[in-house]
Amino acid sequence: MTALIVDDERLARLELRRLLAAHPEVEVLGEARNAEEAEELIARLGPDLVLLDIQMPGDDGFRPAGAARRRSASHLHDRL
Repeated sequence: MTALIVDDERLARLELRRLLAAHPEVEVLGEARNAEEAEELIARLGPDLVLLDIQMPGDDGFRPAGAARRRSASHLHDRL
């Protein structure tokens, strides 16, 4: 399983990486510090899982969550 970490706080991103390190089946593809970076990485990397902070400065985490959901639905439709 692949994952993307999205949080504006560096320490939170580090802690999530540390926690995920205990799960070798999870590969962290990257990190984003804001909604704009998150949307770009979701589109480019296509993670299976997005660990997303919804309270970030500027745009909140709901915008990238919608992008991830649309991408997931599109890929599911392509497989059918």
